[in-house]
Amino acid sequence: MQSEAALILLACAVAVSSIALLVHAIASFRMYKAVKQLQADVTPLIPQARAALEQTQATMTQTLQEVREVSDRAKAVLDSVQEQVNGLDRARAEIGTQVKIQGERLELVLEDILGRTQEVVSVVHGTVLRPVREVSGMVAGVKAALQALITGRRPTVDRATQDDEMFI
Repeated sequence: MQSEAALILLACAVAVSSIALLVHAIASFRMYKAVKQLQADVTPLIPQARAALEQTQATMTQTLQEVREVSDRAKAVLDSVQEQVNGLDRARAEIGTQVKIQGERLELVLEDILGRTQEVVSVVHGTVLRPVREVSGMVAGVKAALQALITGRRPTVDRATQDDEMFI
């Protein structure tokens, strides 16, 4: 009995194994059919994909060349701008130096003008105003003398005191 049960058990195991192999074979066949179908669907796309890749590669090559050209131009422009900035900086420094020198010269000229103006004022004061004051003093003296001679009388005490106060 034991051997019969072992045989039945072994037969069942073989049957299950056979069924599993059959299911695996069916699955493998269906997978084969699916892969063939996928291959049939993808095969027409391969030339298109190849053409797209070639076009992309050509575009990328052209773009790379244009980027290099733009980069070279940008570098040239930046170098030119740097040269101009350096020139402007040198010009600014030179102009600053020239302005400083001109300012110092202007200061010297103004000092000279002020000195000469002071000399002219002193000369005018000495040669024109002093004689005018002297003449004015003489005219006042002559006027006082003439007035004293014409009026012929002496001033009153009130008048004399007032004149003395103004003099003081």
